[in-house]
Amino acid sequence: MWLFFTKFAGKNIRNMANFEKIDIRDMEQLTNVEFVGYADNDVVIIDDLRNFSKLQAIKVDFLLIIVIKQGRVAMRTNKEEATASSNDIIICQPNTIMNDCLFSIDFTAKAVCLSSQIARSMLHIGDVVDISFYLKNSPIIHIDETSMKTFEKYHALLAEQLVKADSKYKRQIVGSLVNSFLFCLLSIIEQVSPQRESLHMSRGCLLFKQFIDLLTSNDVKPRKLEYYSKKLCITSKYLSDICKSNSGKTANDWITEFTVEDINRLLSHSDMSIKEICAYLEFPNLSFFGKYVKAHLGCSPTEYRKLKGRHENGADSLDVHCNNGNFS
Repeated sequence: MWLFFTKFAGKNIRNMANFEKIDIRDMEQLTNVEFVGYADNDVVIIDDLRNFSKLQAIKVDFLLIIVIKQGRVAMRTNKEEATASSNDIIICQPNTIMNDCLFSIDFTAKAVCLSSQIARSMLHIGDVVDISFYLKNSPIIHIDETSMKTFEKYHALLAEQLVKADSKYKRQIVGSLVNSFLFCLLSIIEQVSPQRESLHMSRGCLLFKQFIDLLTSNDVKPRKLEYYSKKLCITSKYLSDICKSNSGKTANDWITEFTVEDINRLLSHSDMSIKEICAYLEFPNLSFFGKYVKAHLGCSPTEYRKLKGRHENGADSLDVHCNNGNFS
């Protein structure tokens, strides 16, 4: 037997234009047990997502990972029809639109919700691209009993740590668990990826993958688009169009994201001076580098390094940004 709901948050939502955008804090109303949050809503663990059936048309603003324990669900994700049942994982990336949800009456599920910035900070951008690429056509992955038990162990460990009283190392423990959980998830995706990659890929899709591989393989990322288009023997406009159609971002957007990740890594985890980082990443001068960091990280290189230092010594969040970053 199926249940079909047409309302969420008191609104009748029947078309894609009227979806309800929800952030990680809104997940409180979708659980039958005590809401559990951590570090300014960076991590939310839900033990019983039965009230998920309240959803009809939403756009999630975070990484939502749902493991179905029992029952079935049929839905549309980004206009594509999808069905899932017991032992299926539904992975909704930030900005995923879900609508026309149809649930069996016995539907139960657990969930892990991660803010965009915490997921983005704990995964290399190339891993983020892999997730986006392999889940592009379908956000649903079937897992075996062993993987299900592994997920439940992580879920239980995270829930246990989140409800504990604050301690000196609580933040580090939860951060390590989230990091390990994400790589476990990547491993599961990798197991099914050969099946998905074996499907016929368009030339544009292959070129996009080659572009990301170029960005990943360079320790210092050239920031000129022409460098990559020449390597791929295509025009800069065609490369940007390919990136836009396959990821929703332009080639310059991807170059910037990889560059910012390198800046974050070097400011946070190296002994290099800011002047040395500027020269290593081939910025023309310190003034330009400072403005670039300010534009993309929200503060100066010196301020950012100080904030990251506070984080290492137990700051107020799992991730430290002067402004919000994006996972997608």
